[in-house]
Amino acid sequence: MKALAIALFAILAVSAQVNQPPANPLVDQFFAAESVADAEALAPQFESSDPNVLYARLQQGRAYLDEKRGDYSLRWKSKSGPYFNNVVDVPSDYDPAQKWMLRVQLHGGVGRPSPNTQAPGGRGQQGGTNRIAGEKQIYLHPSGWAAAQWWDEEQVDNILRSVDTLKRKYNIDESKIYITGISDGGTGVYYMALKEPNPWSSYLPLNGALAVLRNPENGADGEMHGNNLVNAPLYVVNGENDPLYPVAAVEPTITWMKKMGVNLMFRPQAGAEHNTNWWPTERASYEQFVHDHPRVAYPAALTWETERVDRFNRNRWLIINQLRADQTRATELTDLGFFQHTKRSGRVDIRRKGNQFDSVVRDVAAFSLLLSPEMIDFTRPVIVTVNGKPVFNAVVKRDPVTLMRWAARDNDRTALYEAELKITVP
Repeated sequence: MKALAIALFAILAVSAQVNQPPANPLVDQFFAAESVADAEALAPQFESSDPNVLYARLQQGRAYLDEKRGDYSLRWKSKSGPYFNNVVDVPSDYDPAQKWMLRVQLHGGVGRPSPNTQAPGGRGQQGGTNRIAGEKQIYLHPSGWAAAQWWDEEQVDNILRSVDTLKRKYNIDESKIYITGISDGGTGVYYMALKEPNPWSSYLPLNGALAVLRNPENGADGEMHGNNLVNAPLYVVNGENDPLYPVAAVEPTITWMKKMGVNLMFRPQAGAEHNTNWWPTERASYEQFVHDHPRVAYPAALTWETERVDRFNRNRWLIINQLRADQTRATELTDLGFFQHTKRSGRVDIRRKGNQFDSVVRDVAAFSLLLSPEMIDFTRPVIVTVNGKPVFNAVVKRDPVTLMRWAARDNDRTALYEAELKITVP
């Protein structure tokens, strides 16, 4: 009996070795890269690699080590001078062998001067305010101020850099990275949903107002396109007696979003002012919403609109590459007039079923589809239609360089793309 057990153990050990992707020093170097740029620079070196082996290795991910716990700061200098002081809070019993949720929480009062003027090494003052208690998870409290508000490009870069840095150190569950915020932070959550949706599973704006982003005096970078909220699960809380954003003033926006088809839960708080005194009774519902809305890596339908193609032009596997010069907004593809637009923009609404992609396009000259074996069968033709007309019908080749380039940019074990299909709109 003992001999049989030993033999069985040997068979299982051999089987595990067979199923384990082979060691690859270049992949180890890729995982050890400290930034997106460093990782992406390695992508061309994978040109002759086997896509199957690479894909399996990327799904497996890096080996996570025992990292720092408790509160500490991620700090780097802003363009205006002060230091971003992004406070990280890691549970004392963090275990690198399991995946952890990440909450990104934006504080209020973002129009104030920055207190983060000291050189790296100090913890600073910003980032410790407006915290609300939560379940066991990793927390990131980014740092914002008047010259780096939540709706500034540089601030978006700061938040994305912070999230990427944490994903390179900690075993973070990519399907449960969510963003929340209070007051100005709540408004910042709306901005992120409108402009940079790719890392987030859900959006929970508290005591904020989407209408703030309508005001050109707020200095928000770029234009807002309401249909971009359609793919964003929203949990919205406002107080009845809030002197800034009372429920009565917010309700028309909620009605507009629902008319647009936005997936949202609105939680008005009776008698509440501009504070979070309601948190003890609201917390369970809030946290249940987070768990009920893990990020879908490869959604079957996407919509995106943008006025620029150098950034803020991607939603998951859809990228808008070029806008038309001869544009007209005379189309059914609108955001029902909530936001005013002064710049030309383009929009793509697209659905996929198997290898078939059907798109409705307005004022876009070219767009790309990022393709994954989780989405399509690479042995069969990919078929793309634009406004009812066929524009592509062919087998798409898997490309290890493309795989590694997007793996570097996204740093995500659950969203991997082996081809980038560029579509020219007729």
